[in-house]
Amino acid sequence: MDITSLRGRIGRLVQTHSSSLIHEIERADFSCSRCGWCCHRNFDIRITDNISRPSNAISIFPGDIRRIIKMTGRKWDEVAGPDIYSCFSKGCDVQLVIGWILKRNDEDNCVFYRNGECTIYSCRPLICRCYPFFMGDEDVEIMHCEGLGKKTLNENALEIGRALKRYEIKKLHSYIRIIEQIGDKLDIATMKSLPEKYSGDVLVFDGESVSRCKL
Repeated sequence: MDITSLRGRIGRLVQTHSSSLIHEIERADFSCSRCGWCCHRNFDIRITDNISRPSNAISIFPGDIRRIIKMTGRKWDEVAGPDIYSCFSKGCDVQLVIGWILKRNDEDNCVFYRNGECTIYSCRPLICRCYPFFMGDEDVEIMHCEGLGKKTLNENALEIGRALKRYEIKKLHSYIRIIEQIGDKLDIATMKSLPEKYSGDVLVFDGESVSRCKL
């Protein structure tokens, strides 16, 4: 992953009209039933030999966090925590962490899914607005979701397509800024997950700032 290739992908996405994504989205017959399936830890995803990531370890942008804070009145560390599944520590006395993830409770579910519903649905993170759709290298990829195949309850496919394009471009810009922040300390081969009960300081690089947090 290098800045040149990331900028190239951004350029291709900018030239892609959101309407070109509609066909694949409409074929899925998707309607969000707010069932909470994506908010729960249903399985783990093996990313590398050193990283196993829960299905609901939701990466979010600083802007997502600020929007939730504005709506809920919660503090930053009540909304999000360092992404302990994207860490490295090359030549440093603290763990370096890439980005933030939504907070989860003691049962490993999103803290905002309560009493059978998402309590921040109107200001949910951009990645949640796109789910279960993601941009692959060529086409729209569709993840598992209980809201698929609801033939009588189609969502606005163009709205989802716009959100999907916006999310992907924002994510790639964020990657570029994080690479620039970290510099030559970033070595993808050394990335790992921290133990879930890890205790200590971490530095979080999120593309906007570098924050020191204690876990």
